[in-house]
Amino acid sequence: MQLDSYLEIFTTMYGWAFANILGEIITGTGIIVLPFALIVFNGFKDAKENGVGASGGVMGVIESVQTKLIIAMFVLSVCFATTPATSLMSINLSYTPPASSSDGSPQTGSRDGGTNSGFDRAMADATNGSMSPTGSLYYVPAWWFTAMAISSGINNAARDGLRSAGRDIRMVEDMARTATIEDPRLLADIQRFYSECFIPARSRYLQLGPDELSGSGRAIVADTNKDYGPTDVDWMGSQLFRKEPGFYDTMRSYNPVAGFAIDASRDKDFERTAPAGSPEASFTLPQWGRPTCNQWWESSNGLRSRMVDHSATWRKLTSAAADAFSWTSDDQRLDTFAKLAQTKANPHMVDTDRIMGNDYDTLTKIGRTFTGAASTVGLSIKAVMASVEMMPLMQGLPMMQALILMGLYMFLPLITFLSGFDLKIMFYGAIGIFTVKFWAVMWMIANWVDAHLIAALYPGMQGNMFIQEITQMTNGAIPPGYKRMLLNTLLMAMFVFLPLLWSGMMAWIGIRVGQSLNELARPAKEASSEATKATGQAVTKGVGRRK
Repeated sequence: MQLDSYLEIFTTMYGWAFANILGEIITGTGIIVLPFALIVFNGFKDAKENGVGASGGVMGVIESVQTKLIIAMFVLSVCFATTPATSLMSINLSYTPPASSSDGSPQTGSRDGGTNSGFDRAMADATNGSMSPTGSLYYVPAWWFTAMAISSGINNAARDGLRSAGRDIRMVEDMARTATIEDPRLLADIQRFYSECFIPARSRYLQLGPDELSGSGRAIVADTNKDYGPTDVDWMGSQLFRKEPGFYDTMRSYNPVAGFAIDASRDKDFERTAPAGSPEASFTLPQWGRPTCNQWWESSNGLRSRMVDHSATWRKLTSAAADAFSWTSDDQRLDTFAKLAQTKANPHMVDTDRIMGNDYDTLTKIGRTFTGAASTVGLSIKAVMASVEMMPLMQGLPMMQALILMGLYMFLPLITFLSGFDLKIMFYGAIGIFTVKFWAVMWMIANWVDAHLIAALYPGMQGNMFIQEITQMTNGAIPPGYKRMLLNTLLMAMFVFLPLLWSGMMAWIGIRVGQSLNELARPAKEASSEATKATGQAVTKGVGRRK
């Protein structure tokens, strides 16, 4: 049986385990006979109240009680009594995650084969204890087993229909928001490039002004440039600094950079011509050279390549984004994720003495300690705000669904018993199971609509615009834009209100089903009542004639 989450495998097993415990309490104490005794008692009570006092009305009472007892026995047999044929151990409960850019062929997890999650350990601990799978704790009544199987089949068919229709845009958003740079060497190199290349280049740009740039430079930072524009000079991979003469093409690192060999035509400052025997004659060349900022940034082993490809997490992010979005150029795609990486690294201006390891004085240390503390508090606030996002909602609702199903399964035998084995409860319970399980289809539809809304609101170079907006939100530069607020509001509404709307409609259908069953039973009740009254009247007349 294909379920809708790994957690549902766990909760389905334990929901019916608890249900069987409650069922065994009801049968073991003997109170299971109470509904049948009440049916017989109420039948004769109603007959007595309607005036039946002679033997002529006994058959009518017996037939009425017999009909109710047959219905109760039927409900008991299909909704309460369990059989090994419908045991959860006779089937394999499984779940297949939807395919994603990071995992195109996800592995199916099952109760028997394992889910590769923490639920396996929890299930093993429990089944080795009191809830042994060899007993009757996982038996399911035939009616509820059928309702579960049909609901799961419908969900599986809907999942197959929508599986290839959506795109992992929300997954990309969550990965981009939660991605971090854990390599300390990369963090140090980002800090160095920021201080040794970006700060000098930006200072020169501010001194020159836009009017003193060449034509291509002015075009890059023009307000009408949708690809770059005035904000291009606000990050260290700026197109203007890379293409405009006098910036990254001539600026070099202050100190040697690992991975860049010495170039005799470039690293002339390493040449020493000193007389033999002088102190400078013993000078040895460093292991690495001092690349230009363009070389440091753009080469195959440069900083940008390392920023977007330094870990498996970032490789998954860039791969998922390549499938989910379109890009005007590969260079722009790399720049987009390098800008995101810069935001995660959060470099600051550090002077060259500090870069080389020379320490600050005590007063400077105290000032930077307070500044760092304030920055830490600010980042903590951002982290708290980021936690109240869409992905926790999307992950939490299926878990809530699985827990609700566990509670539903747990109390079905008890509700069936307390209703007096009423026929309406059989249909109400089936509708309840189908309704809650169909929430998963509602969320599939919500994901599908959300992905296509994003494609509509971010047309053309949507990847650049979408990731850049996430970057700005992560950095706290701007509040969420109008489009992002609209998309988040719509997705939240679909994830929450679509299941609520569906549940309300199914509740109305359940009420109508109950009314229909009452309508079916009404002719028999009216006939029984008329027969009882007629019998009573005949008895009364007979007594009158004797007098």
